[in-house]
Amino acid sequence: MSDTLRTTYFSALHDEAYALLVEARNYIVALRLQGNDGSQKNSDYLDVTLETMRLTTRLTQVMAWILAQKAVQNDEISPEEGASKRYRLSGQTVCMDNVSGQSAHLPPYLRDLMARSYDLYCRVDRLEHQICNRLKSGALEANSVLPEGPYLRPVRTSDQNPQTAC
Repeated sequence: MSDTLRTTYFSALHDEAYALLVEARNYIVALRLQGNDGSQKNSDYLDVTLETMRLTTRLTQVMAWILAQKAVQNDEISPEEGASKRYRLSGQTVCMDNVSGQSAHLPPYLRDLMARSYDLYCRVDRLEHQICNRLKSGALEANSVLPEGPYLRPVRTSDQNPQTAC
């Protein structure tokens, strides 16, 4: 994969995550302005608050990971450092819970944001595993340049196994 393609890929991923983050922020601001006016049960209001925190956690984890990977692409940090625990995607216990975000009593728009953030988090998690596996297998050297690039290889349709999806 050429440097331009890798840069474009991470830029597109960054743009998608950023747009979803802004959309989520705007929604959460609107929710806070509404407050709990008594039309919702306290338990429902707490569920909405919990899910907006989960949404925010997912998106900030994804953005932090993407920025670290862009730093790798810009040679600001090494691929090994970019895959280190310091820059790894974290919060799996909170972020991989997708059941609570599907509750029928949550507002439909929040459920939609939750589903899209979950899908994005899962895609980034799979990408991180792919990068780490390549590092472990020795496919990535600090200054190596493989035909498909040192960090990512092109994805083919045959790579899309629905059983490995989140």
